[in-house]
Amino acid sequence: MTTALQFVGLLVAGELIIHILLFLISKFIGKTNKDKISRTSILKGLLERTFIVVTLHFKMTQALTLLGALKIATRIRDTEDKVSNDFFLIGNLVSVLFAIGYYILLTDLVG
Repeated sequence: MTTALQFVGLLVAGELIIHILLFLISKFIGKTNKDKISRTSILKGLLERTFIVVTLHFKMTQALTLLGALKIATRIRDTEDKVSNDFFLIGNLVSVLFAIGYYILLTDLVG
């Protein structure tokens, strides 16, 4: 039970840190309303990090290729918006790094 509480505590702290970090990034890089943090983007980020942790835990790293392909497919559009693309890239890298960190913490606490 203590391990589960430790992991949940680290997860909550990590999510607070990541949202503060992404808020600051959106202030400096985000130039449009699409580059702002919303409840939907927070939920999508949580879902993405959960997907990454689960695929790493079950050693299904090939699923990360699927995630990358899905993310690229949802970003394809007719016009190029460099600011939005930079914001998208930095936000995703931060999210993936946190998910990998969660996985490392989880494996250290459990095993």
